[in-house]
Amino acid sequence: MSAVTELSARSVHAAMKVLHKLPARHGLAFTEVWERVQEIDPTVKTEWDEEFPDIATNARTKLQYDSINLVKAGWLRKTGRKWRLTGPGRQAFTAYEGDKDALLARAFARYGYWSTERAAFNQAAELLEMLPDRNQWVATADLAAAVGLEEEPLRAWIQAGRTLGWHLALGQDGEVPEQLELTEGEYDEWRILLEESRVYDLAASGGRAVRAKLDRRLPTEQLAELVAEQGTAPAKTEPPRRAWLIRGMDLAGAPLIRSLWRDKGVCTLAADRLPTLAPMTDPGEVREIVDTYYTDLSQARRSETAASFQAFLSRMRPNDIVITTDGDRIYLGEVGEGEMTQTATGDGTVLQRPVKWANLDDKPLTLDDLPRHLTGPLGNPNAGLLEISEFTADLEVLLDEDPSRTPSGAVADAELPDATQELADKLTMPDTEWLQECVELLRDRPQLILHGPPGTGKTYTALALARHLTGGREANIRLVQFHPAYSYEDFFEGFRPRAVPLAAKEGKEGRKGAAGSRTGHDRSPGGSADGRGLSDAGSGIVFDLVPGPLKTLAENAEDSKGETFVLVIDEINRGHLAKVFGELYFLLEYRKEFVHLLYGSDEGHRFRLPPNLVIIGTMNTTDRSIALMDAAMRRRFSFMELHPAREPVSLFLAEWLKQKQLPPDAAVLLDALNARIEQVRLDDRDFRIGPSYFMRPAVYTNPKGLERVWKHQILPLLTELHWGDDDVDVKAEYGLDVLREATGLTTETGDTDGAVQAATLNGVPSAPGAAE
Repeated sequence: MSAVTELSARSVHAAMKVLHKLPARHGLAFTEVWERVQEIDPTVKTEWDEEFPDIATNARTKLQYDSINLVKAGWLRKTGRKWRLTGPGRQAFTAYEGDKDALLARAFARYGYWSTERAAFNQAAELLEMLPDRNQWVATADLAAAVGLEEEPLRAWIQAGRTLGWHLALGQDGEVPEQLELTEGEYDEWRILLEESRVYDLAASGGRAVRAKLDRRLPTEQLAELVAEQGTAPAKTEPPRRAWLIRGMDLAGAPLIRSLWRDKGVCTLAADRLPTLAPMTDPGEVREIVDTYYTDLSQARRSETAASFQAFLSRMRPNDIVITTDGDRIYLGEVGEGEMTQTATGDGTVLQRPVKWANLDDKPLTLDDLPRHLTGPLGNPNAGLLEISEFTADLEVLLDEDPSRTPSGAVADAELPDATQELADKLTMPDTEWLQECVELLRDRPQLILHGPPGTGKTYTALALARHLTGGREANIRLVQFHPAYSYEDFFEGFRPRAVPLAAKEGKEGRKGAAGSRTGHDRSPGGSADGRGLSDAGSGIVFDLVPGPLKTLAENAEDSKGETFVLVIDEINRGHLAKVFGELYFLLEYRKEFVHLLYGSDEGHRFRLPPNLVIIGTMNTTDRSIALMDAAMRRRFSFMELHPAREPVSLFLAEWLKQKQLPPDAAVLLDALNARIEQVRLDDRDFRIGPSYFMRPAVYTNPKGLERVWKHQILPLLTELHWGDDDVDVKAEYGLDVLREATGLTTETGDTDGAVQAATLNGVPSAPGAAE
């Protein structure tokens, strides 16, 4: 069991213990539940902080996410911002009181069943909502059978959710199910609801016997008809709930949540210069008004201002979530019913909407209580009104609501898998020791560079490691290769030209326009006033802000926090690293932090490198025409060497030949070659030859294969290494015939068609490590 699961189990168990001790029908706000959890288990928070200093979710918020499992299991009910155990919840706690892990595992299993059968549970809820108007009740067993669910999970789930008509799901004889083990007060509550629905059977009830009239039972044939009608009726489509970060300051510079917003139950947007606007004013009209009345602002600021007004006027709706900050304190609320108004206040004219602030009287949240990915937009002091709907589900959890979507923070952070013998075999390594060291380094710091001379399998190893870390998901891997001209715009994001067809113009004026600017320079990026620059080819040029490989992969990693993504940067030291990484240089070392992007594409949300994005680089240490990494960049990466004189590289060729059922001659010759290089060039250990040159079937399937490799790859490389050394005759020193004589291998390596074929039939990879 992982440490995350063990600590979560302790928190959930303690929370249920707190609620189990309460008098019947009593509940506690989550803030009080968390305080009492820490009294029961004083070390759970400190252990979490020590064990997971970099994890996106703290122990407090993790308990809120885990509570979703309890709700879907039917064990926990949240009403009026109070937590209460249901009857099934009390039973579950009693059954698993002595086994915290089993309690959490059971909750996970029940959540999994709900998640798999979500459509059927929702269908059951819709059927129950029909019953109050019909003054009928339904047997829970019949309802479960009609929608294809098991009876017990459905019965428990109804108790936790308590949607409209929940009280009309009863036993076969109209009785309140005794399996729920309700308290006296809960039976009384049920009796009142049945009376209001005009189905209560007074004569058949008494004490804890609460029953509905048998003649008001929904017959199974009518239930089947309702189910069939549901299948033909269009599905209910509610507009998605949005979330907004909003800030406002009074004339003294103090946050308005301290005064107007708190006192009046509103949120506002300063609009001193605006004429009176209707709630659904056209966006184009809003932009024209802003251009007219806010001429002192830059074009970019006018665009942002117009977008904020339009969002507040037309896009913000009742029940949307709003969040604001006062220093480190966080306040949450819901937009209330009622139209947007434009009104005068002591701080000037404002656009105003009603808000039900949820935690004004409670202890406010802090940034530490929020999932770390939420601190990006919240930590931006310049954000006035900013849509953050991607965090709606997370904010619903913080409001103690049941989110309709899975919160992003509820997804367990990706964990890098240990190295396996299968991976080692693929790379012709004798064991997993070297590979496991790579994994451990990446767990500590998700940036690693494999460095060494050419032919040591750096790129092949990096890609094999990437596939292992991502579980073989090719879509989670991206390979780029740096070179001297590679830039930030290539790597992260930049403006790129795009040709667009021109619209035909009529008349003399149109023909005259054809002599205009070839690219067009105007307020639309890279285009003319009407969006059409001209060129001789009859097309215009516009410039789009295009994401590069790093930004694309980072966004995918943010969207899928439970998966690992790997960016492989081949020849990383061939690029100008400070120029290529730009402001991301900082994020390599500080993965928790956020930055504003150079071109502003973060739109106020700010950007981070997600922790589940791993970067693996390869670096050639022989080529002196390129600079090695500076100290600042070295500090941001861990390094693992692949060198012909050290394991595991020194074993690659011999092991590969053995797997291929080939004679060991090539390995003997390579060892002799590197020994001779060491004698002649003692000043630089990187002047060695890697085994990848000899790990290709073509070297062995052709009688002259080895000679060709030696003549056309090995000797030219050695000639380059000895450039300027007039005393060294490369062919006389390192020639194949010379080394054969020195090693006693005077015969040809031989024909090995049969051996390669046999190896292929045995499933041995043809050329591990031969990518370089």
